[in-house]
Amino acid sequence: MTVRVEDLLGLSPNPAPPKRRSMRFSCLFFSDTREDVSDAQKYAFMGDITRFADKAGFEAIYIPERHFQEFGSIFANPAIVAAHLIPQTERIRFRTAGVTLPLHHPAEVVEWWAMNDVLSGGRVDLGFGSGWSKDAFVFQPDTFDDRRQICSERIRQVQKLWQGETLKFPGPDGVECLVTVFPRPVQKSLNVWLLITQNEEAFRHAGREGYNVFTMLYNSNLETLSRKIDIYRHARAEAGYDPDAGTITLTLHTLVLDNRQKVLDAIEKPFKRYIASALNAHVNAGAVAGADETTSEADRQKMLEFAYERYVQTSALFGTPDDARKMVDHALDAGVDEIACIPDFGVPYDIVHASLPYLKDLVDDYSEAGIASMSDKAK
Repeated sequence: MTVRVEDLLGLSPNPAPPKRRSMRFSCLFFSDTREDVSDAQKYAFMGDITRFADKAGFEAIYIPERHFQEFGSIFANPAIVAAHLIPQTERIRFRTAGVTLPLHHPAEVVEWWAMNDVLSGGRVDLGFGSGWSKDAFVFQPDTFDDRRQICSERIRQVQKLWQGETLKFPGPDGVECLVTVFPRPVQKSLNVWLLITQNEEAFRHAGREGYNVFTMLYNSNLETLSRKIDIYRHARAEAGYDPDAGTITLTLHTLVLDNRQKVLDAIEKPFKRYIASALNAHVNAGAVAGADETTSEADRQKMLEFAYERYVQTSALFGTPDDARKMVDHALDAGVDEIACIPDFGVPYDIVHASLPYLKDLVDDYSEAGIASMSDKAK
């Protein structure tokens, strides 16, 4: 008599594949640094991707804020970008990733985005960050040193103004002014995302405040992110919020085609240029540990090669549909609720357009309807 290991362990010799879980997908425009196309063409590409995402079942479009650098230079004001894109869509939401709040008066931010909320029929959410580039703080230079605390305070002010509350702000001659913002937005309350890179305490703070989180695998991995998500969920629960209700949005550079080598050939040169542009901006701003403006070219090249290999292997949606599904499943295991796909990192637009049908299939596969259909077929 042959005794099988499967029988001793109570396992089926042909175990069923793991059940797929739902994942939401969005698009993030981050930094188109191509020099062979005009800014007008870059905005047109954004329109193409936004219209595709609107019809393909994506959740939202994320728009950043950037100032005075090549990296992300077309996103000087995300509210204007959103106002341009909103009339081209029907259902997709518009989010920021994020408004650098220490640079702006809270009432100004609410005015801009209340207008977009009206124009979109209530499809606006706002993500906020404290900023990192000193050059950007020429708008409000006195806020740089305390930017994190100021960001936290101003988020609460933005929420109150959005809800229609009247707040006091300093006016001319030292006299306080009472401010109520108009036009009134369609949505009575505002969904808030907090932009976080690595700081565990920031995840805890976001949980305590009931915010959603927008994050990335910056010098990190999914295992590390999973621990931070646990901190976030526990903080939500301790503050009286539903721990499972908050959204963790993870941004991933994305190119999916039918052949992995095609993807690697398409991304290598432009993605390395993209990383170099971002790396230089962060090094020059003092945002990379152990590096500054005097860092040698050889050391920068080593940093670039390391970053490229890490992204390609573990931190992006690069490859075939099967490769993409594996990455999505890993993100689900880590506790991620939404993936924000970055399409604009330098790959020629015709190749990005060729990848869109594969992205639509991915969205369909991880939608509630797609999972229900797969379950029915398995029965």
